[in-house]
Amino acid sequence: MEKKDIYIGFVSDVKVFESGVRKYGISFKASQLDELKGYLTEKNQVQLDFIIKADDGAFISVFNPHTATPKKASVSAATADDLPF
Repeated sequence: MEKKDIYIGFVSDVKVFESGVRKYGISFKASQLDELKGYLTEKNQVQLDFIIKADDGAFISVFNPHTATPKKASVSAATADDLPF
């Protein structure tokens, strides 16, 4: 069975400042940075989601392009103005 969700890195507990700003520390080990290269997209990018749960806990989810379904191009119907006759 193929692993669907990829979680890499560490997210610290939230720190709330008097101004209302909320800060989460995010860190990666060198080996984790190397592992992220395995999830490069066609555009040579790694896509991460930073998710904050209802209890203010947070985690990082990595998009796995190898399990994604290809996006289909949308085709619009031709209008009367588009017809050649």
